[in-house]
Amino acid sequence: MTCELCGSALAQPSRGRKRRYCSRSCQARAYRARRDEVTPPPRTVRPTRLTTIGILRAAVDLADRDGIDGLSMRRLASELGAATAALYRHFPDREALLGEMAELVLAEIRPPATELADWRARLEHEAREEWALYQRHPWMLPILARTRPPVGPALLDILERSFAALDERGLSREAMLAIYLSFSGLVQGLALLWSSERADRIRTPGPRDLPADFTEQIDPAIRPVLHRLFADGPPGPELDFDRLMQAGLALLLDGIAIRQPSNLWP
Repeated sequence: MTCELCGSALAQPSRGRKRRYCSRSCQARAYRARRDEVTPPPRTVRPTRLTTIGILRAAVDLADRDGIDGLSMRRLASELGAATAALYRHFPDREALLGEMAELVLAEIRPPATELADWRARLEHEAREEWALYQRHPWMLPILARTRPPVGPALLDILERSFAALDERGLSREAMLAIYLSFSGLVQGLALLWSSERADRIRTPGPRDLPADFTEQIDPAIRPVLHRLFADGPPGPELDFDRLMQAGLALLLDGIAIRQPSNLWP
């Protein structure tokens, strides 16, 4: 046998434990080598410090995934690996959190390009941006559709751009409000239909059964137009909501263009 360290010939005693090293020097050197190879125990990694923007981004991701009903302070704290109480140091309650979340995602809306000087083009831009926002973040719809939505700089910037486009036409305050609420309501209404249809498809994949008496209810002798339109079934997943929004917006703005400015508001 040979020494495990230097490889020299190793004489073994006739009795007792077998030797592994030829000398105490080799034994000490082998011990030091083993000692130096020992990996120190890992240090406990402290959790990342919570920041307001980090909490908001996590909250937006959670709401995008599970909807507004799936967002609670406790659930959000679990997602962040933090104590629920830690979130209240940044937001006094869930309503304050929702307001800041709305502000964060509204900042995603881009202002119109400088070459869009026409009032109609600028309103079309704002409507398309709002429509796209609801598709990225469906949970924003019930927040912005309130009578009193959370008001912050991002929302005020959007309102300023929209009303500034109308202000150049010499409209009254009432007329401007009517136009803005009409086109925003169109976008929100179609977004609500799109969101509901999307939720139904997630809950119940595949075709959905019609009411048993649907055919009887659209009897051509009683409701001929409905029968002609929906004899093969009511509109469903095949609806192109993007096209519907564009068509509806064009109809609305065409009407505004015809009536404004002087006779828009009787």
